[in-house]
Amino acid sequence: MAEELSQETYRAVLEGLPAGVYVVDRDRRILLWNSGAEKLTGYLRQEVIGRSCRDDLLIHCDENQSCLCGVACPLQQTMHDGQPRVADIFLLHKDGQRVPVSVRAVPFRDEKGTIVGAVECFDKRLVLPTADPILRELSRAASVDELTRLPDHAATLARLSAYLEGYAASPVPFGVVAIAVDTLDLVRHAGGRNALHAVLYATGQTLANMLGPNDMIGRWSEERFLMVVTSCTASTLMKAARMMKRLVNFEGVPWWGDRLCVTLSMGGTIVRAGDTPETLVSRAGAALESSLLWLGDYIVVD
Repeated sequence: MAEELSQETYRAVLEGLPAGVYVVDRDRRILLWNSGAEKLTGYLRQEVIGRSCRDDLLIHCDENQSCLCGVACPLQQTMHDGQPRVADIFLLHKDGQRVPVSVRAVPFRDEKGTIVGAVECFDKRLVLPTADPILRELSRAASVDELTRLPDHAATLARLSAYLEGYAASPVPFGVVAIAVDTLDLVRHAGGRNALHAVLYATGQTLANMLGPNDMIGRWSEERFLMVVTSCTASTLMKAARMMKRLVNFEGVPWWGDRLCVTLSMGGTIVRAGDTPETLVSRAGAALESSLLWLGDYIVVD
């Protein structure tokens, strides 16, 4: 008969998994937090072991921005009825960005069969490599903005030109969205340039995490982003922009025990025959200025 594995062996196996794994007891106190969880969330194990997963940590939400840290928590539901759960959700990274992940929650039991806790395993939902060889080559050669780790102005302009070349060859519409972070003056006043940088980085990364395989977002200017959404109409562009706006607005960026409020204004446009990068950006910028007049409550698509 094979020798039973020790607790240390089980722990070593969990630690060696590339996926994020954490274990909680019935009170949802974290008992184990592996290296994959550290990488995906930004939290080291010494920061979370012994804390409840409800304690303002990952703050799971779904695509409708509904918080899942209460009765809707997959771990809580699994411990209640003993049934495994699978869900696609968004977790809040330590630096404030929203990360799309697939989670699997399963209960674990003691020798009497009583549920004594649960295990959650989660992986980032990977964006497929872009199928367009021109865009793929541009992505490899793109110059990157050091602060946000997104394509900088020059790289964004080059990508926009490539989208227009593709549209001239095959007129599948795409949309361009100009994005402004409304609260940067307040953030700068509250925390200085370091807080401003934290908000810009987290916002840019959250938006990038939401993009489809052929979409793009870059840093267009010091306080603005430019996003391209492929194969869309005005209505689908509006829907995508609203979802991203809500996700960014859902939770503030963590900052020295507090949270910095972030809201976005967006203005977009759909490509037209004869457009140039300049005309596209100009229309998206004008739509953004109209949105700003409504204090960010509305998204304007020209």
